[in-house]
Amino acid sequence: MWGLIAYCPVSNFRVPAEFSPLRCPISGQPLEYAELPRFDPARIDSSRMGMWRYAAMLPVVSEEERPISLGEGWTPLIEDHWQEQSVWWKMDALMPTGSYKDRGVCTMVNWFRNQGMNILMDDSSGNAGASLACYAARADLEARIFVPASAPEPKKAQIAIYGAELVEVPGPRSGATEAVEAVMEQGAAYASHAWHPAFLLGQMTVAWEIWEQLGRRAPDWLVGPVGQGGMMLGAWRGFQRLFDAGLIEHLPKLAAVQAEPFTPIYEAFHDRRDTIQVRPRTAHTSADGISVARPVHSRSMLAALHRSGGTAIAITETELLAAHDQLAKRGIFVEPTSATAAAALTKLRSHIQPGATVVSILTGHGLKRPPAI
Repeated sequence: MWGLIAYCPVSNFRVPAEFSPLRCPISGQPLEYAELPRFDPARIDSSRMGMWRYAAMLPVVSEEERPISLGEGWTPLIEDHWQEQSVWWKMDALMPTGSYKDRGVCTMVNWFRNQGMNILMDDSSGNAGASLACYAARADLEARIFVPASAPEPKKAQIAIYGAELVEVPGPRSGATEAVEAVMEQGAAYASHAWHPAFLLGQMTVAWEIWEQLGRRAPDWLVGPVGQGGMMLGAWRGFQRLFDAGLIEHLPKLAAVQAEPFTPIYEAFHDRRDTIQVRPRTAHTSADGISVARPVHSRSMLAALHRSGGTAIAITETELLAAHDQLAKRGIFVEPTSATAAAALTKLRSHIQPGATVVSILTGHGLKRPPAI
């Protein structure tokens, strides 16, 4: 919309955004937006504290419109220490639905609303589905969310309370994707948090907030969980836009965190491959939010890791649960998926120079998956 072009970063296929498919017809990769407005600090609306302070750089609604919003964004950046490592926690767990996904989903719902869509459908392990159900309700649109039957009960309950149709699919996470793709209908849109470029656009705002909150500078390291890859790739694209505008002197190094056994990006990075190897991964992890065997953004995420000079880290279940408990004892209650980012800091310590600024994104609230008492 508004003159945007959707393009494939692998094949360079290009098409006007309003006519774009979700997948590149040449490479099969997800598309991204080009021809975006240049990031201009003078156009930040400082009277607004949410992510729509950057509305001029988020061209999914016209300048005359007010976006559908629940005040998402501008989450706290908290200075702390983690096992003798100085760190800033970016508290994206403190969103309207308790998940970082509100940034991308809100942007995507505004896109589809302006495209005249009435029914939005997605597959999710829980957080994206809850976010889409929430913002669809706010926009007075219907939502149908396909989830694995094994998804955490609090997440399924949250989807249902917003009035969305909850469709539970037996089997692995991939079964929910196959189910939603099989039932698309006229007037419905596949509002995929994994595939739609508007989601990635919204995720760029976390980089801009971190930049402002650090006094208009970039961190040296950015650490976060990686499932499909949209959160960290969106943040990377956001920092790239700041760099291209001459607003930061360097790009942050990325640390992509995955939980065993779902570590395809970790494996490909350390094997020096630019594509993942798809293989069965059936073991359990508490980090359900990143239990993804075939990440949609794997190629772009691997390219970003190499370009940034960063690394990929794999976390065991034992390390994850220990970090989850330690965070709670510091007053920070997150879901297990988020705790992987804290656990990764221990393994990252040898890579970090003294005095480096490290930001770790905490992605989901602990009430999403509370532990048994």
